[in-house]
Amino acid sequence: MTAKELIAKLSEVDPNTEIVGGMWNGRVETYKVLDDLHVYSYDDIYNDFFGTPGAFDDKLLTIKSKKVVYLGSQFECQDRRLLDDRHFIRRMINILRQHRSKEWKKEQIYHLLTAFDAGYFTK
Repeated sequence: MTAKELIAKLSEVDPNTEIVGGMWNGRVETYKVLDDLHVYSYDDIYNDFFGTPGAFDDKLLTIKSKKVVYLGSQFECQDRRLLDDRHFIRRMINILRQHRSKEWKKEQIYHLLTAFDAGYFTK
């Protein structure tokens, strides 16, 4: 979406209308209140697209404008369950990346999943 397209859409609503977006909260698709807006030079953020391959990287690499507008939310930094789920995933990845036997990894993942199932990560 370009700024022109966004402005056209926003011009159709009351200026006091709140802006929300969608996101995955670690469990389900939900909404987040957008409360950050930053304008960046595309060159300043271009390198951020490397080393973290994801589903959107290919499209991000096709951006032609010199500047980009970032709409963000503090939701990802404030939702305790989401932070716990990210920590859980990072711990799992760390276990899998270790140079240990498959049996050791299976045991560690089992203990991690058992703790997750017991609610350790969602309290």
